[in-house]
Amino acid sequence: MNKTAENAIPYSSKPVRRIVIAGGGTAGWMVAAGLSKSLGRLYDIRLIESEEIGTIGVGEATIPTLHFFHEILGIDEREFMAATQATFKLGISFENWRNVGEDYFHSFGTTGKPHWTAGFQHFWLEGRKRGLASDYGDYCLELRAAMDKRFAHLPNTGLNYAYHLDATLYAQYLRRYSEALGVQRIEGKIVKVHSEVSSEASHGGITGLSLNDGSLIEGDLFIDCTGMRSLLLGETLGVAYQDWSEWLHCDSAVAVQTASVGEALPYTRSIAHPWGWQWQIPLQHRVGNGLVFSSKHLDDEAAKAALLAHVQGEVIRPPRVIKFTPGQRELVWKRNCVAIGLSSGFLEPIESTSIHLIQRGLTRLIQMFPADGVCQSDIDEYNDQSRRAIETIRDFIILHYHVNNRSDAQFWRDCREMAVPKLLAHRIQLFKDTARVCLDSDELFRDNSWIQVMMGQGISPSAHHPVTRRMADADLSEFLGEIRKEAARSLIKLPKHQDYVARFCGVPKPAEAKPGAPSLQLNPQPNIQTIQLSNGQEVFVIDDFVLNPDGLVSLAQSVSNQFHIPAGHPYPGPQLDLPAAMAAQLDDYFRDHLRGRLRAGPPLGMYGRFSRVTQDGTTLDARQRTCHRDDSGLEPGEMMCALVHYLFGDEQLGGTVLFRSLMSEQETQAFLADAKTLAGSEFGSKYGIPAGYMTQSNRYFEVIGRVPAKWNRAVFYDGSIFHSGDIQASPAAYQAGLGRLTVNAFFKSAKLAS
Repeated sequence: MNKTAENAIPYSSKPVRRIVIAGGGTAGWMVAAGLSKSLGRLYDIRLIESEEIGTIGVGEATIPTLHFFHEILGIDEREFMAATQATFKLGISFENWRNVGEDYFHSFGTTGKPHWTAGFQHFWLEGRKRGLASDYGDYCLELRAAMDKRFAHLPNTGLNYAYHLDATLYAQYLRRYSEALGVQRIEGKIVKVHSEVSSEASHGGITGLSLNDGSLIEGDLFIDCTGMRSLLLGETLGVAYQDWSEWLHCDSAVAVQTASVGEALPYTRSIAHPWGWQWQIPLQHRVGNGLVFSSKHLDDEAAKAALLAHVQGEVIRPPRVIKFTPGQRELVWKRNCVAIGLSSGFLEPIESTSIHLIQRGLTRLIQMFPADGVCQSDIDEYNDQSRRAIETIRDFIILHYHVNNRSDAQFWRDCREMAVPKLLAHRIQLFKDTARVCLDSDELFRDNSWIQVMMGQGISPSAHHPVTRRMADADLSEFLGEIRKEAARSLIKLPKHQDYVARFCGVPKPAEAKPGAPSLQLNPQPNIQTIQLSNGQEVFVIDDFVLNPDGLVSLAQSVSNQFHIPAGHPYPGPQLDLPAAMAAQLDDYFRDHLRGRLRAGPPLGMYGRFSRVTQDGTTLDARQRTCHRDDSGLEPGEMMCALVHYLFGDEQLGGTVLFRSLMSEQETQAFLADAKTLAGSEFGSKYGIPAGYMTQSNRYFEVIGRVPAKWNRAVFYDGSIFHSGDIQASPAAYQAGLGRLTVNAFFKSAKLAS
């Protein structure tokens, strides 16, 4: 068991009540989802994430174990796949790995039928020896379906499958799931990790995280999902990193996304090159592409060029290079900190194990969750299980490189000639000698995976189990033939994968949307500016908010005759509800980018509209001549956040002014009550406020900030801040054309506990 000298000191803690997840992305939100579903009612769970910090996010292929995680969460598969633009995956095609021009397939399914004395491969080898067996893959339905581009759900899990998914959309999906269960997302960068290191058994560990806004987030158990930096476990608690590059020579990756140009294959393509390998992962809306390579054999610019030369379809985003060191932290749980995801270690994506390792780390944590405080025996067992699990996966990945017949490149010769871990060397030799695979019961990759890869990479066993010799030719031929025929009978019943995905979970592409259907092309990479008001509150401004502002204006123009002024509504001009699809897009955008910044809790609904200011200031009633809060219809424990999106080019039409009351809360409530009930003239006489838009300080309210109008600018703010439109131009300017056209949206949420 791996232990640092310090960790030999037994550790214990007080009972866990507060769980802090440091970092978002796939790892952070998988942890948040799993903990909130299984333990959320017992614990306060908070996740710290910064919009400014990017995620690695190249892994888009999964393995079948993800089904178990989704079962825990109770996720609807159709909904999940539509939300993540997912397709089905039946395995991996390995091209040029064994040798240039030689391919094989690692399927997720079982091959043939085993006997209690020996695995199916022994009977197949005997059949090949007698000329009675066809290709090994002919006896596996998943492999045959993949090669014929077919898929369907079969009864009794008749097909073993995983997914290709958009990792960014998956994290967003799990975020919505987690927040609905009460997880609090906190926007901010971690600038300091507070810890106590003590020789006392009951002390030590991490106590809190300071953020760039000055806040301190304290907790009892910390989950490090800060990526390869490993800010908590590595940098703060000093857990060393075990470098496995002696066996895994690739240390770089370059990734790029391209538009789809054909049907989505139900498998991942892994294509070997002289300096590493290339992946192709088909989603519904695009294809994920990348190279994993050795920087000793290929530089970054050459890698980018090589990747772009081997992709099809329009490049959606420019390629980006990612550097890594394959390996694992010596410990993944130390004191009160557990590392999950890249913060615990990294194995390249050749067998799509990254998301599985997150899932396994999480489920292991839930199964071993400290009842009345963290204790050393839990820590030791967790670390031991984690180490054994990742080392057997590591060995399986090394197998792909080490066993090869390529002589065209030094990279592959080095891989073939290197010494490998003892257990892997034993397993390779055992299969060469006897065709046997002997695994521990809890290993991820089972017999059929090892058999497919070892034979695919070129190992031909010199012997197999003698029990197979007892079968007569007719019996062995019938046994093998019936398995092959059963796979073929099932295969012809399966529809094409592309057609099945479209029916089951298809998301219409923009070009396939119904004519005239409204759509918001929201900026996927917003530059969110924080505006500090003079009273310390903040509003958030996004310029270039949408990619199609002219389209929004055209939409508003096309339905301008439907704008109306609702009876009794205080807004000084006509309005029109946003189409439902556009409102839903805004709602998702708010949850993904602004909700944490505005410290809003679980969502309770939203409303969006087009609005125009047209009313002459001299005709305003008492409500309209004062600033206001967006708080109508709120119950205790609820809050409202709001958006105004400027869709006019004349900046003189005014932005937004923000105020604070100079009155006591009781006086403020009386003032607002009078504004609702008194006639304009009576209100004006009582308070000395003439008809007109409030844009300046007076004896009741003080201006604390002003956001100028700008074409395609969005402003998000807490609706409890008093505000008003900065309406100062002549009435004619507002009434010309669409005038001061804006989109207004209101997001109701539960208040977070203070």
